[in-house]
Amino acid sequence: MKIARSKFSPGNISIVYLYVVGFAAFWIWIPELWINWTTHKSVLNIDMSTKAIVAVGLVAPLLTNTFDLSIAGVISLSSVMVSWLQTEYHWNMWPAMALTLVVALACGAANALLVVGIRINSFIATLASGAVITAIAEYTSGGVQVQVPNTFKNVAKSQMFWGIQAKVGYLVVIALVLWYVLEHTPAGRYMHATGDGPDAARLAGVQTKRYVVLSLLICSVVAGFAGIVSAAQTAGNATAGGPYLLPAFAACFLGSTQFLGRFNVGGTVASIFVLASLVAGLQRSIENQGIRRILDSLFFGLALIAAVGLSKLLERYRERTAFRMRALEINRISEPSGHGH
Repeated sequence: MKIARSKFSPGNISIVYLYVVGFAAFWIWIPELWINWTTHKSVLNIDMSTKAIVAVGLVAPLLTNTFDLSIAGVISLSSVMVSWLQTEYHWNMWPAMALTLVVALACGAANALLVVGIRINSFIATLASGAVITAIAEYTSGGVQVQVPNTFKNVAKSQMFWGIQAKVGYLVVIALVLWYVLEHTPAGRYMHATGDGPDAARLAGVQTKRYVVLSLLICSVVAGFAGIVSAAQTAGNATAGGPYLLPAFAACFLGSTQFLGRFNVGGTVASIFVLASLVAGLQRSIENQGIRRILDSLFFGLALIAAVGLSKLLERYRERTAFRMRALEINRISEPSGHGH
């Protein structure tokens, strides 16, 4: 029973309890809008799917204690490139998508060179590379949206069932693949080890640099695919990636406090779904358009602050608990046995 309580404790699955409370509140507040499949279908199709794809890819470098702030630039460049190749050069969408993913992979390789090869701090390196990649996207697009063929829009908007669009299916596939890789393969375990303690991992024979490189490549390719989906939703746009950066980090850090107590795919997807749902509920509840426009950034910004703060509190709590346990063990060992006289 103790194990069951810990698994279902608010500290372990607080995001689930938050969703239950929010669901009940909106059920009472706006029942005609909330108890409606159209609302929740919109959350899946529009509010969370592409954001969650980006966030899931970001889990890999964060596991290795590496930041990748270039994802916004990679999304923007991929959005522009896949549209530009089809519109300006009349490429078929499949080779256009393939080349776009290769370019995204090259962006990840450039990040790896800066972070692992030259040993620039990942925060600084990827912030700078992201700015360069965004500049390339801006130059390629000429500062305007690049329209895409209608057939390409089906990549994101074609329906699978019950009105759920294809991009939700992409999210499910990518999340499952990365969950399996990160949780059930040696590569995933070595990424965990690299993030938990690179020096100890190296002493244990783990080639930590290799797994930092791998994590950055995964993140860039997934961000590139998100850029393709973003272009298929609307059009190629050199500013497409900006709105995805904050939600991705907020979801990853909030997800790291859920289920496993570290960065994980399941917690990330759950976090972004709950936050997107609560934002959608508030947007349908509030008539003021100015407030409705800022809710997304407000919610994800507060979520990032809360997640980082909570993770620090949990870390301190674990340290104090471990210290008390060591002290009790030392006292137990040092106590006289009461025998021998």
